[in-house]
Amino acid sequence: MKTTPTRRGAGMIAAGALVAGALAALPVTAAQAAEATTDYSCTYGSFGSFDAKLVVDATAPATALQGQPVAITADASLAWGESWSNYGRSLEMKFKDASADVQVLVNGTPLASPGKLTFKDADLGVPAAGNMTWPAEVKLPPIPTSSGADVVVTLGKADLDMLVDLKFPPTTEWTAAELPCAVVGTAPTIASVDVLPPAALAPAAALKATGKPVVGQRLAASGGTTNPASSVAYQWLVNGKAAGAGASYVVKPADLGKTVAVRSTATKVGYVTRVSNVSVGKVAAGSFAVRGKAAVKGKAKVGKKLTARPGKAAGAKVRYQWLRNGKAIKGAKAKSLKLKKSYKGKKISVQVTYTKPGYKTVVQKSKAVKVKK
Repeated sequence: MKTTPTRRGAGMIAAGALVAGALAALPVTAAQAAEATTDYSCTYGSFGSFDAKLVVDATAPATALQGQPVAITADASLAWGESWSNYGRSLEMKFKDASADVQVLVNGTPLASPGKLTFKDADLGVPAAGNMTWPAEVKLPPIPTSSGADVVVTLGKADLDMLVDLKFPPTTEWTAAELPCAVVGTAPTIASVDVLPPAALAPAAALKATGKPVVGQRLAASGGTTNPASSVAYQWLVNGKAAGAGASYVVKPADLGKTVAVRSTATKVGYVTRVSNVSVGKVAAGSFAVRGKAAVKGKAKVGKKLTARPGKAAGAKVRYQWLRNGKAIKGAKAKSLKLKKSYKGKKISVQVTYTKPGYKTVVQKSKAVKVKK
């Protein structure tokens, strides 16, 4: 299901900092009051803690399918200085890159991967009234929806250690300050997403298998696709057991007499897996070619030897049977035959048999030769 991103509003998490001149200018009672109302507390030297707020504005989908990770984008801005003195507002400040890991909680449980809060270098002036703001970016990891429960995303701890350069009037030199900040407030909710049950994948093209279920033949699978588009994997089955994966399968000799089928499995995150099966049929014996014809070599003369010359058939087993006047000679199964006196005037030939497991047997007979003295 396609969802439309919706604005989830600004969540508040704590963060804060003040520079040395501002801290010196503020009374301690104001600092204490600020600390009591903020979500973050930042400390500098002996001046105590001061307040600030980080406003996070997150965008998330209103709904998500179970199994689909939720992507949340967020912008942020750090704001402070509401209670600064006039002296504090006269400072010039340069903020250095600062970043922190932000704990991300889904339904109250922290994710293994945190988010990242990042600030860029900035030259900021303190306004005459109101807060000074420092833009930031929040990158969040994908939010899982595997449990099927609706998702409430909150932000947790994000301690900062900021570096600031400041200039105290009327001086013209910059002074470096380090401002560690720690969470003291409540983690805000930045998104609430309704998780819907996995959707069904509608068939787009039916699963098909082409080719004949014959030993040595190649079978090909296609189709099994869905709408919306999904990842489709093919599995070949022989008598129901896995025999090979991929879009093609060459029928093996061991498959002879067994039934071949193909299965397609369509998967997409957030959708119910769709499985289809098609039977190709029972496997028949294959055929193989023999190059050349069987022949007899040698002189057809009593006392001499004849030798069979078979055709060529890769991987085939060859057997011989010598014939006299077309009938089998008992025990004459070797490749060669010695011609006896009793063969005089007889016609001698050889029968060659080629066999391969899973294939039809091929038989050839040579031309006969007449035996002389």
